Amino acid sequence: MASLSQRMYGYSFSEIEKEILFRQKDLGFVRPANTGGTIFCLDPSPFLKTPRREVYVALCPPPPKGALIRVSVSETREEIQKDHTGYFRLLVHCITSYEQVDPKTLVRHRSLLHPDEVTDFFRLPFIGEEEVVNEIAMCSALYTISSPPLPDQKGGINAAVLGKTKPWYGFKRSMDIIPAELKKESSDYFYRLSIQEEDYSKLRSQEINLAFLNPERIPMHIPLVLDAGIKNLSQYKETHQAQKPLVTAFMLDALLMQPVVPDNLQGSIVDAMYELVSDVKGSGSIPYTQDFGTLIPRLGASFARYNSRFNVSSDDIKKGVNLWSDMFYRAKKIVSTQHPVSQLYRLSDAARRLYVDLNDVYGIENPIMVAEIPVTITGAKTPGVYEEALEDLNRQGLLIRMNRSTIKLLDFGKQCLT
Repeated sequence: MASLSQRMYGYSFSEIEKEILFRQKDLGFVRPANTGGTIFCLDPSPFLKTPRREVYVALCPPPPKGALIRVSVSETREEIQKDHTGYFRLLVHCITSYEQVDPKTLVRHRSLLHPDEVTDFFRLPFIGEEEVVNEIAMCSALYTISSPPLPDQKGGINAAVLGKTKPWYGFKRSMDIIPAELKKESSDYFYRLSIQEEDYSKLRSQEINLAFLNPERIPMHIPLVLDAGIKNLSQYKETHQAQKPLVTAFMLDALLMQPVVPDNLQGSIVDAMYELVSDVKGSGSIPYTQDFGTLIPRLGASFARYNSRFNVSSDDIKKGVNLWSDMFYRAKKIVSTQHPVSQLYRLSDAARRLYVDLNDVYGIENPIMVAEIPVTITGAKTPGVYEEALEDLNRQGLLIRMNRSTIKLLDFGKQCLT
């Protein structure tokens, strides 16, 4: 994928970028131009710097970096500046106030590609049973579209790509729609595809998407089983090259969307979590390490992005769980290397004690204010140990985060304490 800064044609820009570039004024994503942020530029997106020779000077508290804002300009003056290309005119806008804008309000025009066409693009490298190829394509689409940050969790989707080396290269080829800038560890939206497992959880990125071939250690969200053949590149190269910039533009719009999980879906999410965790832990073995914690709302939000929805729907949750389930059982059938669930999901002593204490004090499926835990639970007063134990319970599906401040404990009987 060529650099995002080198795009010239309209079809290569996302709908939000086009709206800000060609139809809006004094609106954009904040990019500070000085240390204090009082001087800044307004970009069409976090992925594209403005082509306009203008800056904004805040005569009010400066806006936060990366925020999408509309500003009120009180005065504009022109200055003559010089750079390595020579002299140029710079417009300096003084602002007295600003308001934050939701990116979803800017999506007034349908993307050049329908979501189904995006999935069709990811089918291109593969041949085989139609249902299998469709599932590979859908998982590929969700991986590129990612998932927004959830309560106290970074966003993103980790894909355990299960299969042989040859189809892996077909999968990687379809991923060349991911811009090079998003493969840098400094990116807010980070993507990494590798045959070697690496831990990127400490990155500052707000969304982290990992795709590893046959991983064993790093917890993953979705299994992506490459149970298909691969076409010769010549068979689909022309279509691939023609659609690639359009799929990238679709992806960039999706990344700027922040679909919300409505409160009325919390019961459905809890029920789905019980079913999913029971399926995995009752299976006896699994070919990768499953991350349960925020899996269901994460997949639901990714499906909402895929369909340009502002709120996660029950249908998004259902489709996410069904896709995961189909791929999980396919992985169980065709992957020879299986790891005992009893070893992968063995609780630490600290996590086991925390689970018992939380159950004694709050009970199962009752709202628990996270801020109260260190006050009411003796074992939660040791810094570091408590946070690690809570994360262990979260990753193993023994609790679910309802919002930024509240969790609920889930009940899986004695098996969760082994």
